[in-house]
Amino acid sequence: MTVPELPAPLRRVLAIVRKELRQLLRDHLTAGFVIGVPIVQLALFGYAINQDMRHAPTVVVDHDNSSISREFVGELAATQTFDIVEYAATRQEAQSLLQAGEVSVVVQIPPDFTRDFYRGAGMEVSFVVDATDPTLARAVRASVNGLESRLNQRVETFAVVREGAESESYAKSPWSFSVLTRFNPELRTPVFVVPALLGVILTTTMILMTALSIVRERERGTFEFLIGTPVHRFELMIGKILPYVGIGFLQIVIVLAAGLALFSVPVRGSLFALAVASVLFIGANLTLGLVISSVTANQLQATQLSFFFFLPSVLLSGFMFPFSAMPVPAQWLGQLLPLTHYVRMTRGILLRGSGLGDLLPEAGALALFLVVTLALATRVFKKQIG
Repeated sequence: MTVPELPAPLRRVLAIVRKELRQLLRDHLTAGFVIGVPIVQLALFGYAINQDMRHAPTVVVDHDNSSISREFVGELAATQTFDIVEYAATRQEAQSLLQAGEVSVVVQIPPDFTRDFYRGAGMEVSFVVDATDPTLARAVRASVNGLESRLNQRVETFAVVREGAESESYAKSPWSFSVLTRFNPELRTPVFVVPALLGVILTTTMILMTALSIVRERERGTFEFLIGTPVHRFELMIGKILPYVGIGFLQIVIVLAAGLALFSVPVRGSLFALAVASVLFIGANLTLGLVISSVTANQLQATQLSFFFFLPSVLLSGFMFPFSAMPVPAQWLGQLLPLTHYVRMTRGILLRGSGLGDLLPEAGALALFLVVTLALATRVFKKQIG
């Protein structure tokens, strides 16, 4: 039995299909992109991204310093919303940690806490929350309200038993917690988003622009001209970067102006500090783009690698989801991304009024990333064809 011959148009279509499949299999980067992106997205959204706010870095100011107050701190830690990372001697010291972004919550226990506990009345504790992240502030408020309700229920049960046994009366709601939101008291989402959006926009444009630069030179045939010049590899890298620094600052001005005009986003810190942070961040993204441009053969590959870096940067930087709620391995990965540190710096400078001295660890991380990627770009770039 003979197999009928396929029509000529269908044979031609199948020939093109076979050719595209072979070309795809030979292009290892594209094949890896097809397989890797679904795996990365599944891992990030299924494992690393967690909107259940837990382990908010917390500093305790315990003016009572008694076994009763320490037991209360244990109750706070048991909620898993608070991660007690520091004890401060004064309220001013705790507020400094909050403004520097080292903690998200300040818990203040009054000096008469133990006396009020045994009196069964007037046990007041105040919580000061960094509300630059509205999700965190709402989670802290809900956890505090839940803890207050549970503690008061315990006292109510005890009071009923005592009243039946000895006819003594006790206050039914001795616990009183107050939550004060700082830096974004109205919990407005634009105030939280716009400063971080500076970093997201710069990451997208800076990496992609420079990732395509050297590849475009090869495809247009102007790369041969660069080979014939006496320009050193390092000089070429610097020359490729500098024009885009100005473009980056133009984007920053546009976003800040629009954020101020449309959403009343505050600018509490120094614009000079923001400029220093932006120079480091723009340089880090541009040098990473040069690395991508130097190791890819065409603009499609350069775009794919840029996207592969952009996705985890947005998801693991704290731009959309609370950083402290992520699993520890995801936080380690996020610490390697420049966007994570720039988001902290922009929110600290614009919303909390932090200075460069408060943000030195973040600035140091960006500077280190810049130096490493510039050295790597200089090393992998070769002034030769092929």
